[in-house]
Amino acid sequence: MSSAKTGASVWKRHWALRYGFAAVAVAVAAAVRHQLHEQFAGLPYAAFLPAILLAAFAAGLGPALLATVLAAAYTQYPIILCAGTFAAENTSDIIRLLGFVSLGTISALAVALLRSGREKQMLTEQALLDSEELFRQLVDGVEDYAIFMLDRHGQIASWNTGAQRIEGWSETEILGQDVCVVFPPEARDRGRPNAQLKLAAAQGTFREEAERVRKDGSRFWADVAITALRDEKGDLRGFAQVIRDISERKRASRDMAESRSRLASVVESAMDAIITIDGNQRIVLFNKAAVAMFDRPESEAIGMSLEQLIPHRFRSVHALHVAGFAATDVTNRPMGRAGMLTGLRSNGEEFPVEASISQAEVNGRRLFTVILRDITARKRAEEHQALLLRELAHRVKNTLAVVQSIAAQTRRFAVPEQFYETLTGRLAALGTAHDLLTRSDWEGAALAEVVRLTFAPYEGLSPEHRWTIDGPNIWLAPNEAVTLSLVFHELATNAAKFGALSNASGQIEIRWDLDADDKPTEFRIVWRESGGPKVSPPTGGGFGSRLLERAVKHELGGQTQVDFAEAGVAYRLRIPLSTKVKVQS
Repeated sequence: MSSAKTGASVWKRHWALRYGFAAVAVAVAAAVRHQLHEQFAGLPYAAFLPAILLAAFAAGLGPALLATVLAAAYTQYPIILCAGTFAAENTSDIIRLLGFVSLGTISALAVALLRSGREKQMLTEQALLDSEELFRQLVDGVEDYAIFMLDRHGQIASWNTGAQRIEGWSETEILGQDVCVVFPPEARDRGRPNAQLKLAAAQGTFREEAERVRKDGSRFWADVAITALRDEKGDLRGFAQVIRDISERKRASRDMAESRSRLASVVESAMDAIITIDGNQRIVLFNKAAVAMFDRPESEAIGMSLEQLIPHRFRSVHALHVAGFAATDVTNRPMGRAGMLTGLRSNGEEFPVEASISQAEVNGRRLFTVILRDITARKRAEEHQALLLRELAHRVKNTLAVVQSIAAQTRRFAVPEQFYETLTGRLAALGTAHDLLTRSDWEGAALAEVVRLTFAPYEGLSPEHRWTIDGPNIWLAPNEAVTLSLVFHELATNAAKFGALSNASGQIEIRWDLDADDKPTEFRIVWRESGGPKVSPPTGGGFGSRLLERAVKHELGGQTQVDFAEAGVAYRLRIPLSTKVKVQS
């Protein structure tokens, strides 16, 4: 086909070949006419008509006209003498000559027109074939798209290379099958293949993103476009279907959505306030922690200027700070580096916050994200810790003074062989009281706990407790707790040496109550022993007696009374209620 096209192209471009062909055709006709002059005696021009027609058909109108002129000239001016004469001698010869020229011209023109129409038809058909071949090559060369044709019944009529790569079926395997073979079973059960073709036929096109099935049964997400094909009368011929595998795009979109969802969950569940502002310092994100921190609903905060969350006296400085940060190349500034700031709740309450800030450009828009942490509790804890340290220093000094006093008084009143034991016991009682106060961060202690710790050293004296503790909830400040701890230690020590805890059957009852139910002003404690050895009043007073009398009076502002009954000692205290000794509900 290529060589034929090349020959035709050369024939059209070289006019000399075409006109030469016409001259040769006339020469051949003249030779035949010369050889058969007797047969053509009555028809001198008949031999030249085939040459003219051949020149018109093969070489075109111009060569055909040349052949006509040459034939007319030959008949009037023969080169080779023939029998008879062809020269125009009368009017009839001239008429026949003109008739021949007219007939030759008309014939040449008719054949040339016929030839031109045939050439155009051949060119059109060839162009169509070339176009179809080019389109087929183009479609087959597309590997990223499955492109195939369906007949009007939905059966596959063509199958390109991309369809084979995406779907898995070869052309020989798939041609003639129903298009439903590429649909998932559930879509086939719902009649989706036929429904889509009906929609395409009604609307001209149909498009969707849905799952399709490969030959091996695996599924993929596809962008599907179906176009109805109709003939010149408008009758449906079939459908063209284009499928693109968008699984990666779907997966990326799903991953992005999941990532955004996780990020949104993190932002919403964060314990710190997260606020994002635009270049004009208008709020565009306000998480739940920010809602709780500033006591403002999200709907109210979005679009609000950030400065409304800051006390008025700090607003200008803060705005300059954000603007200065935006002008730097720093993408973030960690928590604490931005310094301690002051926030403003909707009710006007100010509170300390610690902040970090970061900036990023999103879709050409510069955004700033501020993470705020309410450090009110931490500041309060720091202040409380500082207070405790100061209190501890004070307590240490006081404790050392108490220890010094205890040591001096014990040395003064205790016999030498009991000095160590007595001093150790009193210091242990002091340490127990301090342990109890440490557990409450030196806020104080409950009276019941002070009494219970007094009997801790005697827990193993018998299988059952030999003491009873009962009374309302009285809270003691640290000094008062230490004083009563030493008081009860002296009472328990005396009971262990001389009283109810010195034998196996003694009992101790410790009870306290208030002097009134509605507005009490003091509470009363009774320490009563029973079941121990017979009691006789002491002959002299030692440090314990002094502690029981003076400590209660001077440290607690109370009064004491001791009854050395023969059945057992009874010790009574009356202590006024105050801010340091109070009833707790």
